[in-house]
Amino acid sequence: MATQQTATTHYILAANGTRFAHRRLGRATGVPLVMHIHFRANMDFWDPALINALAATRPVILFDQAGVGRSTGSIPTTFQGWADDLIALITALNINEIDLFGFSMGGAAVQMVALTAPSLVRKLVLAGTAASEPSPLVSDLRGIVWPRDVPPSEPIKLLATARTPAEIGRALAYSFFHDTDEGRAGAKAYWGRVSERHVSGEPRLLDLVDADTGGKRQRAAYQDWLKPNPRNSFDRLGELKMPVLVMNGDHDALIPTSRSWEMQARIPNAQLIVYPRAGHGFLYQYAELVAAHVNIFLDVEDYGDATAKL
Repeated sequence: MATQQTATTHYILAANGTRFAHRRLGRATGVPLVMHIHFRANMDFWDPALINALAATRPVILFDQAGVGRSTGSIPTTFQGWADDLIALITALNINEIDLFGFSMGGAAVQMVALTAPSLVRKLVLAGTAASEPSPLVSDLRGIVWPRDVPPSEPIKLLATARTPAEIGRALAYSFFHDTDEGRAGAKAYWGRVSERHVSGEPRLLDLVDADTGGKRQRAAYQDWLKPNPRNSFDRLGELKMPVLVMNGDHDALIPTSRSWEMQARIPNAQLIVYPRAGHGFLYQYAELVAAHVNIFLDVEDYGDATAKL
């Protein structure tokens, strides 16, 4: 079976004119799990420990969004645009049902996929992400307005400006992992695993989206996410009728963990898992455990039974 270290990259031209780079791993049959990655990252940044454990039990599709990595096109400056691009890719692949996993900014994009094309998404996983800014006076389920935590600026700044391999590794370690022995070990192990990919004829792309053009366009999408807009996700979380799994570390320095609780509270059929002594990179620090939880969530037909097993 192909792994994240060995899978061949394929290309397909979508109706929107973008030539999407993508990889298929895992089983040939079943509902595929489509993975949308974080700010400034291409699919080479997915942790093989996580991806291979997921692909052991199901089809998995990785891809580079428009304007990123090996894909052509331009990065949209709204997450609705990111969602429209992903829907175009799935349509081009002639797939009519998917499970969907979004991490960080990718999590914002997949919320909009599920809201735009709900019949396409069987189950949804939201990892280390947040809903959009609520419209004025929108209240939570108990009738009170949520206080919204504000993340520190330094982790975001490091991710936004990193250019050299050393800066990229340092930015990911600082912003994704705790500054503890456990966190530093997790960061080192993650970077070692993503560096294992070697496919003949394919250069590794362990470089981030360029900060001056692509990075700015991605940041513009997040700035749009922070403006009250009833068509973005917060006001519409109740429309998500599919089962949803929300995941995060217990102290996320990039997207506060309280935002994960916020989504779980507002999505009708959602559950939340919080991983101890972990930050934004919890899914790499606990790669095999996260994969096990996701596999249980996706495999169990009865949602109540899935909650009990998790």
